[in-house]
Amino acid sequence: MFEVHGHARRGKRAAVADESVLQRSRIHQLLSQELRLDVVQTGAGMRHLLDWLRRADPSQWPHLMVLAVPSAGDVAAYSHAVGALRGAGVRVLAVTSSPARRISRRLLADGVEGFVSTADSEQEFLAAAGSVLAGRTLATARARADLQRQAQGPRLSIQEERVLALYASGFTIVEVADRIGVRHDTARKYLNRVRAKFTAAGWPARSKLQLARIAWAEGYADPEADGILTDTGPLLTADFG
Repeated sequence: MFEVHGHARRGKRAAVADESVLQRSRIHQLLSQELRLDVVQTGAGMRHLLDWLRRADPSQWPHLMVLAVPSAGDVAAYSHAVGALRGAGVRVLAVTSSPARRISRRLLADGVEGFVSTADSEQEFLAAAGSVLAGRTLATARARADLQRQAQGPRLSIQEERVLALYASGFTIVEVADRIGVRHDTARKYLNRVRAKFTAAGWPARSKLQLARIAWAEGYADPEADGILTDTGPLLTADFG
Protein backbone atom coordinates (compact mmCIF):
# COMPACT_ATOMS: atom_id res chain seq x y z
CA MET A 1 0.00 0.00 0.00
CA PHE A 2 1.02 3.60 -0.48
CA GLU A 3 1.84 5.84 2.43
CA VAL A 4 0.30 9.31 2.39
CA HIS A 5 2.57 12.07 3.62
CA GLY A 6 1.75 15.45 5.08
CA HIS A 7 2.11 18.70 3.22
CA ALA A 8 5.04 20.31 5.00
CA ARG A 9 6.02 22.43 2.00
CA ARG A 10 4.20 24.49 -0.55
CA GLY A 11 4.87 24.32 -4.26
CA LYS A 12 5.48 21.35 -6.49
CA ARG A 13 4.44 17.84 -5.51
CA ALA A 14 6.12 14.50 -6.21
CA ALA A 15 5.35 10.79 -5.86
CA VAL A 16 7.61 7.73 -5.84
CA ALA A 17 6.97 4.16 -6.99
CA ASP A 18 9.79 1.76 -6.21
CA GLU A 19 9.80 -1.90 -5.15
CA SER A 20 12.90 -1.33 -3.02
CA VAL A 21 11.97 0.06 0.40
CA LEU A 22 15.44 1.51 1.02
CA GLN A 23 15.71 3.06 -2.42
CA ARG A 24 12.30 4.70 -2.38
CA SER A 25 12.96 5.99 1.14
CA ARG A 26 16.17 7.65 -0.03
CA ILE A 27 14.50 9.07 -3.15
CA HIS A 28 11.80 10.51 -0.89
CA GLN A 29 14.48 12.16 1.26
CA LEU A 30 16.30 13.62 -1.72
CA LEU A 31 13.16 15.03 -3.29
CA SER A 32 11.87 16.58 -0.10
CA GLN A 33 15.12 17.76 1.49
CA GLU A 34 17.19 18.74 -1.55
CA LEU A 35 14.57 19.81 -4.10
CA ARG A 36 12.05 20.97 -1.48
CA LEU A 37 9.23 19.04 -3.10
CA ASP A 38 6.14 17.90 -1.26
CA VAL A 39 6.24 14.09 -1.59
CA VAL A 40 2.58 13.18 -1.38
CA GLN A 41 2.86 9.46 -2.12
CA THR A 42 5.42 6.67 -1.91
CA GLY A 43 4.79 3.02 -2.61
CA ALA A 44 5.87 -0.17 -4.29
CA GLY A 45 3.65 -0.40 -7.33
CA MET A 46 2.11 1.62 -10.12
CA ARG A 47 -1.30 -0.03 -9.75
CA HIS A 48 -1.59 1.23 -6.19
CA LEU A 49 -0.58 4.69 -7.34
CA LEU A 50 -3.32 4.73 -9.98
CA ASP A 51 -5.85 3.55 -7.39
CA TRP A 52 -4.80 6.45 -5.17
CA LEU A 53 -5.06 8.93 -8.04
CA ARG A 54 -8.63 7.81 -8.71
CA ARG A 55 -9.60 8.46 -5.08
CA ALA A 56 -7.52 11.55 -4.35
CA ASP A 57 -8.48 15.17 -4.86
CA PRO A 58 -6.83 16.37 -8.09
CA SER A 59 -5.22 19.18 -6.09
CA GLN A 60 -3.07 16.51 -4.42
CA TRP A 61 -1.81 14.81 -7.58
CA PRO A 62 1.95 15.02 -8.15
CA HIS A 63 3.68 17.20 -10.70
CA LEU A 64 6.60 14.74 -10.85
CA MET A 65 6.46 10.94 -10.70
CA VAL A 66 9.69 9.03 -10.01
CA LEU A 67 9.22 5.47 -11.27
CA ALA A 68 11.79 2.77 -10.58
CA VAL A 69 11.54 0.34 -13.49
CA PRO A 70 11.68 -3.30 -12.31
CA SER A 71 13.98 -5.83 -13.93
CA ALA A 72 10.94 -7.88 -14.94
CA GLY A 73 7.25 -7.23 -14.94
CA ASP A 74 4.08 -6.58 -16.89
CA VAL A 75 5.22 -4.25 -19.67
CA ALA A 76 1.66 -3.41 -20.75
CA ALA A 77 0.66 -2.50 -17.19
CA TYR A 78 3.54 -0.06 -16.85
CA SER A 79 2.74 1.40 -20.27
CA HIS A 80 -0.90 1.86 -19.26
CA ALA A 81 0.10 3.54 -15.99
CA VAL A 82 2.50 5.91 -17.67
CA GLY A 83 -0.13 6.76 -20.27
CA ALA A 84 -2.54 7.68 -17.48
CA LEU A 85 0.06 9.82 -15.70
CA ARG A 86 1.10 11.60 -18.89
CA GLY A 87 -2.54 12.21 -19.76
CA ALA A 88 -2.98 13.89 -16.38
CA GLY A 89 -0.03 16.21 -16.99
CA VAL A 90 2.33 14.40 -14.62
CA ARG A 91 5.98 14.43 -15.72
CA VAL A 92 7.73 11.08 -15.30
CA LEU A 93 11.33 10.32 -14.37
CA ALA A 94 12.23 6.64 -14.76
CA VAL A 95 15.03 5.02 -12.75
CA THR A 96 16.30 2.14 -14.85
CA SER A 97 18.95 -0.55 -15.01
CA SER A 98 20.33 -2.78 -17.74
CA PRO A 99 17.96 -5.75 -17.10
CA ALA A 100 15.01 -3.35 -17.40
CA ARG A 101 15.90 -2.41 -20.97
CA ARG A 102 12.77 -3.84 -22.61
CA ILE A 103 10.37 -2.07 -20.24
CA SER A 104 12.42 1.13 -20.34
CA ARG A 105 12.28 1.29 -24.12
CA ARG A 106 8.52 0.82 -24.00
CA LEU A 107 8.25 3.70 -21.51
CA LEU A 108 10.50 5.80 -23.71
CA ALA A 109 7.99 5.43 -26.51
CA ASP A 110 5.17 6.27 -24.10
CA GLY A 111 6.66 9.72 -23.57
CA VAL A 112 8.57 9.43 -20.30
CA GLU A 113 10.53 12.67 -20.04
CA GLY A 114 13.60 11.50 -18.14
CA PHE A 115 15.75 8.45 -17.49
CA VAL A 116 18.39 7.98 -14.82
CA SER A 117 20.36 4.84 -14.02
CA THR A 118 20.57 3.07 -10.68
CA ALA A 119 24.34 3.54 -11.11
CA ASP A 120 24.05 7.35 -11.29
CA SER A 121 25.10 9.49 -8.34
CA GLU A 122 22.59 11.26 -6.12
CA GLN A 123 23.70 14.56 -7.61
CA GLU A 124 22.96 13.28 -11.12
CA PHE A 125 19.55 12.06 -9.97
CA LEU A 126 18.72 15.43 -8.43
CA ALA A 127 19.84 17.29 -11.55
CA ALA A 128 17.69 15.02 -13.72
CA ALA A 129 14.66 15.37 -11.44
CA GLY A 130 14.97 19.14 -11.46
CA SER A 131 15.33 19.24 -15.23
CA VAL A 132 12.31 17.01 -15.86
CA LEU A 133 10.21 19.03 -13.42
CA ALA A 134 11.28 22.19 -15.26
CA GLY A 135 9.94 20.81 -18.54
CA ARG A 136 13.03 19.34 -20.15
CA THR A 137 13.58 15.84 -21.57
CA LEU A 138 16.80 13.98 -20.88
CA ALA A 139 18.59 10.71 -20.25
CA THR A 140 21.83 10.53 -18.29
CA ALA A 141 24.85 8.92 -19.94
CA ARG A 142 24.50 5.73 -17.88
CA ALA A 143 20.76 5.51 -18.55
CA ARG A 144 21.42 5.86 -22.27
CA ALA A 145 23.98 3.06 -21.99
CA ASP A 146 21.38 0.89 -20.22
CA LEU A 147 18.87 1.53 -23.00
CA GLN A 148 21.42 0.75 -25.71
CA ARG A 149 23.12 -2.26 -24.09
CA GLN A 150 22.74 -5.49 -26.06
CA ALA A 151 21.21 -3.62 -28.99
CA GLN A 152 22.50 -4.85 -32.33
CA GLY A 153 21.43 -1.92 -34.47
CA PRO A 154 22.68 1.67 -34.77
CA ARG A 155 22.39 4.23 -32.00
CA LEU A 156 19.23 6.33 -32.18
CA SER A 157 18.28 9.59 -30.52
CA ILE A 158 15.47 9.60 -27.96
CA GLN A 159 13.02 11.11 -30.46
CA GLU A 160 14.06 8.63 -33.16
CA GLU A 161 13.47 5.76 -30.73
CA ARG A 162 10.02 7.09 -29.88
CA VAL A 163 9.08 7.45 -33.53
CA LEU A 164 10.28 3.93 -34.34
CA ALA A 165 8.45 2.37 -31.41
CA LEU A 166 5.16 4.13 -32.09
CA TYR A 167 5.23 3.77 -35.88
CA ALA A 168 6.16 0.09 -35.62
CA SER A 169 3.27 -0.44 -33.20
CA GLY A 170 0.69 0.62 -35.76
CA PHE A 171 0.34 4.38 -35.39
CA THR A 172 0.35 6.59 -38.48
CA ILE A 173 3.09 9.17 -38.81
CA VAL A 174 0.51 11.89 -38.07
CA GLU A 175 -0.51 10.10 -34.86
CA VAL A 176 3.14 9.61 -33.95
CA ALA A 177 3.82 13.33 -34.36
CA ASP A 178 0.84 14.26 -32.20
CA ARG A 179 1.88 11.84 -29.45
CA ILE A 180 5.45 13.08 -29.18
CA GLY A 181 4.49 16.73 -29.63
CA VAL A 182 6.24 17.64 -32.89
CA ARG A 183 5.18 18.77 -36.36
CA HIS A 184 4.14 16.06 -38.77
CA ASP A 185 7.03 16.80 -41.13
CA THR A 186 9.45 16.68 -38.19
CA ALA A 187 8.21 13.21 -37.21
CA ARG A 188 8.66 12.10 -40.81
CA LYS A 189 12.25 13.41 -40.76
CA TYR A 190 12.92 11.35 -37.63
CA LEU A 191 11.46 8.27 -39.32
CA ASN A 192 13.59 8.83 -42.42
CA ARG A 193 16.68 9.09 -40.22
CA VAL A 194 15.77 5.78 -38.60
CA ARG A 195 15.36 4.15 -42.01
CA ALA A 196 18.70 5.56 -43.18
CA LYS A 197 20.59 4.45 -40.07
CA PHE A 198 19.33 0.88 -40.19
CA THR A 199 19.76 0.65 -43.96
CA ALA A 200 23.37 1.80 -43.61
CA ALA A 201 23.86 -0.88 -40.95
CA GLY A 202 22.59 -3.56 -43.34
CA TRP A 203 19.06 -3.85 -41.95
CA PRO A 204 16.30 -3.54 -44.61
CA ALA A 205 14.00 -0.76 -43.39
CA ARG A 206 11.90 0.35 -46.35
CA SER A 207 8.49 -1.03 -45.37
CA LYS A 208 6.50 -0.66 -42.18
CA LEU A 209 6.71 -4.42 -41.62
CA GLN A 210 10.49 -4.32 -41.87
CA LEU A 211 10.58 -1.47 -39.35
CA ALA A 212 8.26 -3.42 -37.07
CA ARG A 213 10.56 -6.46 -37.18
CA ILE A 214 13.50 -4.21 -36.32
CA ALA A 215 11.56 -2.67 -33.43
CA TRP A 216 10.63 -6.09 -32.10
CA ALA A 217 14.17 -7.42 -32.38
CA GLU A 218 15.69 -4.34 -30.71
CA GLY A 219 13.15 -4.16 -27.89
CA TYR A 220 11.44 -0.95 -28.98
CA ALA A 221 8.05 -2.61 -29.37
CA ASP A 222 6.25 -5.78 -28.33
CA PRO A 223 4.81 -7.91 -31.15
CA GLU A 224 2.21 -9.33 -28.76
CA ALA A 225 0.99 -5.94 -27.52
CA ASP A 226 -2.17 -4.34 -28.84
CA GLY A 227 -0.47 -0.95 -28.97
CA ILE A 228 2.08 1.17 -27.20
CA LEU A 229 -0.43 3.44 -25.51
CA THR A 230 -3.74 2.52 -23.95
CA ASP A 231 -6.66 4.92 -23.93
CA THR A 232 -7.12 5.94 -20.31
CA GLY A 233 -10.26 7.96 -20.95
CA PRO A 234 -11.31 10.89 -18.75
CA LEU A 235 -10.13 9.24 -15.52
CA LEU A 236 -7.15 11.51 -14.88
CA THR A 237 -7.49 15.13 -15.94
CA ALA A 238 -6.16 18.05 -13.98
CA ASP A 239 -4.77 21.54 -14.31
CA PHE A 240 -1.26 21.63 -12.89
CA GLY A 241 -0.73 25.36 -12.67
